[in-house]
Parts: sequence; C-alpha cells; structure tokens
Amino acid sequence: MKEESLLVKAGRKFDDYKGSMNSPVYHSSTVLFPTYKDYLDAANGESIYDVINDDVARDYSYSSVGTPTVHYLSNALAEIEGRGQALIYPSGLFALTFAILTFSKVGSHVLIQDNSYYRLKRFAESELPKRGVEVTFYDPTQDIAGLIRGNTSLIMIETPGSVTFEISNIEHIVKVARKHGIVTVCDNSWATPLLFRPLDYGIDVALYAVTKYLAGHSDLLMGAIVAEGEVFKLLYEGYKNYGITVQSHDCYLAHRGLRTLHTRMKGHQNTAVAVAKWLEKHPKIRKVLYPALPSHPQHELWKSYFKGASSVFSIVLDREYLCEELSCMVNRMEIFGIGASWGGCDSLILPIDRKSMSRSVMNAYCGGSFVRIFCGLEDPEDLISDLNTALARLPCLDAKNDEVKCETKRITT
Repeated sequence: MKEESLLVKAGRKFDDYKGSMNSPVYHSSTVLFPTYKDYLDAANGESIYDVINDDVARDYSYSSVGTPTVHYLSNALAEIEGRGQALIYPSGLFALTFAILTFSKVGSHVLIQDNSYYRLKRFAESELPKRGVEVTFYDPTQDIAGLIRGNTSLIMIETPGSVTFEISNIEHIVKVARKHGIVTVCDNSWATPLLFRPLDYGIDVALYAVTKYLAGHSDLLMGAIVAEGEVFKLLYEGYKNYGITVQSHDCYLAHRGLRTLHTRMKGHQNTAVAVAKWLEKHPKIRKVLYPALPSHPQHELWKSYFKGASSVFSIVLDREYLCEELSCMVNRMEIFGIGASWGGCDSLILPIDRKSMSRSVMNAYCGGSFVRIFCGLEDPEDLISDLNTALARLPCLDAKNDEVKCETKRITT
C-alpha cells in the first residue's frame, strides 16, 4: 500500500465501528470482561478485545494502559513507521524526558546534542544531576567516539537540530553506539516518518512530538515513541509502572490528523522552499539555515537520509539586532504569528535569544540575529510579502536606537 493510502487507513478498524466512518472516542476508565479468566488473560496480554496490533504482550485490563482510541492511534503510528510498536505520551517533552529516565540510572552518562530542543537541555541540566546522571552536550557535526565513557548508556539525537538545523551523521552515531551497547533515541519531529525513518538506519527509538506535523492543527499536546524488541519492552514497563495516560479525545484528533499528513507535508515543503529561496536573495539576510537548499553545508548529507524537507528553518540576519529592533520586525506581521512550536496550518515566526544556544553553531554567521520561521499552509506569495514588509522595518545601520520603539522587553525561545 502506498503512503498516501496507508495514512488514510492506518490504525482504523472499520468492522469495530458499527458502520461509522470514524472510530468512537472511548471515554472510559474501566474495561469490563465476561469472565474473570478473560480479565486475567487481558492483564497478561491475551485480550478477547482485538485492539492492539503488537507482537509484545500488552496489558488491556484497565484504561490506564490505554482505551481503544489510544490503541488505534498507536497502531497507526507503528504502521506508518513500517515496523515496531508505539506508545503515546502526554507531550513531546514528556516522551523525551521519559526516554532518558528509562535508559539511565544513578551513575550513568548520557550524550545529548548541544543544539537540541532547549526544554530538553533545561531538563538535562537541572534534573539529571539530581538523579546522579552525567550529561555531555555534543556537537552533532563532529566525531563522537572520543566522548564515549564506560558508563555511557544513551545517545540523544535530533536531526536537523533545533534552531541551527545541522544534520547528524546517523551512520556514524549508530556505529559507535552499537560498538558500546548504547541505546540511541532520535527526535524525528521535523521530518515525520514520511521523510525519514530512524529505525531503518539502526536507531533504537524514533520519537515524535505529535503536537506538531502529525496532528497538524495546533490543538493538542502529545508525544509518541516507536521502538522494537527489548528496547520497546523496557519503555513499556516504565509506561505501565508510572501510569502514563493520554486523553482519548486528543488521540482521536491526532489520528484524524494523520489522514492529511501526506498532503500537508507536500504543501509545507513547496511553500518553505519558495520562501527560503526568496530569503536567500534578501540583502538583510546573511544565511538561510534550511537543509533542503544547496547552500546548506550539509545538503548532501541531508539528501542521503531524507526523502524531503518540512517547513521549519532559521534565518541569520545581516547583523545582531536589539530586542527592540526585532520586535519592530515581527510585532505587526499580517500572516505570521509570534509563537513557539510549529507543524500546524498557521505560519509562525520567533526571534531566538542567542544566549540560549550553548554553541554558536556555524561560526561564520556569528554577529547575526537568529529568527526561526515556520511556513504553514497559507499562500507562499502572501508569506513572502509579509516577510518583505517585516524585514523593511528593521533599521539600517545608521538608524538611531532612540527612534526604535519596543513593545516587548524580552524575547526568548
């Protein structure tokens, strides 16, 4: 079945819906069974209710391990990934932090990219030391073999990296990890399984912020992981033991979003490429950090792994602008909204505080302000016009600071 068809049908069991085109939203805390033996069998992964497409014995005795609506979504994600089993989490950040906690313990050492999602870095810096876990933040463009220690248990990957959009050399990282028996986790939210499948390259865990492209409408918070074998079993045991639950209605929305994912991703890419190419020629742009552009220093590496590009990238402005000046640029935009996250229908823009970046990635672009752009599903000509007007509001080098008014005192990621 081709991807377009699979996305429409994945995880849906029409025979269970009594003629309905859409799955019911099961609001239930208790699962009833005809006999006590049926209940015991369900607790041991042998349920009479056929809702979980797994080769791992999954408990179905109580809704704390998922209603049918939750399982329909997890089945769909595993089908789209093409392998493994999926678990659903309350947010993408929760999935990231829980993966770290699953594969680390007191005395462990973990490697995390230094350009990762800043909330993950905050967790690693503030929470992991309390649990006796050492952290090294690594440059994903460099050889990591020398960073491995005898107690290294986990390598976290995000490709492309948040804000700076470097591509990780997956084959190198996997080779090093397998040599030392280290678990690898890849945040694949930017690409989705349509553009890159981490498990096909030897990564142990593919991780997604379902909030973003997969759900696609900026109306829910959710995360997911897909894994296989013993790695999945370890994640699932923790999932059960901590009582992780996700609301059925949110899973219904996410599952519905998957049906249009292929169409949306094509639209996102086409728009982003058009906008990025226009930005490359603008005199106030020093660099566009978008792997799909031939000008990206890792463009060839990106092509070796990815089938296409999504629509999130950064621009580096011609110089370092004051907060007040950046505010003048973004505050009165017609199409772009100021906001975190991405992956919905509406375009977003966000100046990035360089102080939040532990490494001045791509040092050649030091001295220019970073602005992250997400191209939604609006017309690309409207987005270009909006950006053109916004960039024109940036003062020239000879502008006086006292002529620039600021409505926002602080801009953060």
